[in-house]
Amino acid sequence: MATEEAWLAAMTFRFNLVDRLTLAYLGYVIALVLVCRGQVGRWHEIALIHLGLMAGIALLARFREGGPRWLQFLSHWYPVGLFGFLFEEIGQIVHAVYPGWQDRWLIAADYAMFGAHPTVWVEQFSSYWLTEYMQLVYTSYLFLIPAFGAYLWMRGRRDGFELYLVSMCVTYYLCYLIFVLFPIESPHHTLAHVQGVELTGGPFTAFINLIEKHGRVHGGAFPSTHVAGAWVVLISAFRSGRRAGLALLPLVLSISAATVYGRYHYVSDVIAGVGMACLGCWLGARLVRRERR
Repeated sequence: MATEEAWLAAMTFRFNLVDRLTLAYLGYVIALVLVCRGQVGRWHEIALIHLGLMAGIALLARFREGGPRWLQFLSHWYPVGLFGFLFEEIGQIVHAVYPGWQDRWLIAADYAMFGAHPTVWVEQFSSYWLTEYMQLVYTSYLFLIPAFGAYLWMRGRRDGFELYLVSMCVTYYLCYLIFVLFPIESPHHTLAHVQGVELTGGPFTAFINLIEKHGRVHGGAFPSTHVAGAWVVLISAFRSGRRAGLALLPLVLSISAATVYGRYHYVSDVIAGVGMACLGCWLGARLVRRERR
């Protein structure tokens, strides 16, 4: 009897809100690649990897309250590392539903708003130092998400950290859903024939060019997750304190501008990214309030 009770206690765990959101997205991708396996290469590998990730999340949930400290820590932080993997995966599943690209709609929308292609128009202001700055802030996005999470964690704001991660999960997973339903390449591919100026800079430009050369995801441009993630950080910063929000405002605005300057996104992607961040933070707050009740 005691052995049975010990076994039941060992198997008892509770998924938190971040776990459930992540499991829901992983399950969606499994269903997607199974149903659309004719349009997805290596669909069986994707399904198996996602099953493994789901098992890993269950294991982390089991040890969240009573396991080794490093597993407890990982059980709270694992989504930060998972976001990048799931984004890179988009290149494999972006055409699961639609075989082609839909960029013509965003090209037309940008031209209707500005009377020109924004990535071409902005070339007149390009310079060595502006390019270097834009690529620096564009690269800073890679560190912004975990850095702000660490800020909340180190200050003991665990409720704020939970809300931050839930908002980020909602925002990113909604973006990933849209990527498959509305596949977009980006101006880097579609407007290369009208871009007349090469963007040259220094070490940060070389660094981001290296990343883009070997790790560019073909697809996953609308909405811009660079913009969406940065704006979730900004909104979360204002939630934690006006001073933190004001400190991050110039950086987040610069990241948003850099996505267009660097030809990674249309302005429509940026607008949609801001909208998704607002929606994700709003839905995240509602979900957290409901969970706590």
